[in-house]
Amino acid sequence: MNTEYLEYEWSETPPSIAIIEAIASLENCPSTELGPTHGIVLSDTIDPEALDRLVTTGESVSVAFSVGDYDVKLTEKMLLVRDT
Repeated sequence: MNTEYLEYEWSETPPSIAIIEAIASLENCPSTELGPTHGIVLSDTIDPEALDRLVTTGESVSVAFSVGDYDVKLTEKMLLVRDT
């Protein structure tokens, strides 16, 4: 099972971008190829703008969901992406 665990300052990198970059790292491809080549489109699962607002404005936030073959968990400072 492949896992990406990263700590972030969300004011520097929006959560939606961090998720895509982490999945691309696990897929070993550029983030621009996730949708066309791998069929992984974040907006098919969750509204990226709403996710960014929720995570960056909350003091104690925990969000978990699946996108493609990956489980994603975010908190106010952490991102965990794991293949299923």
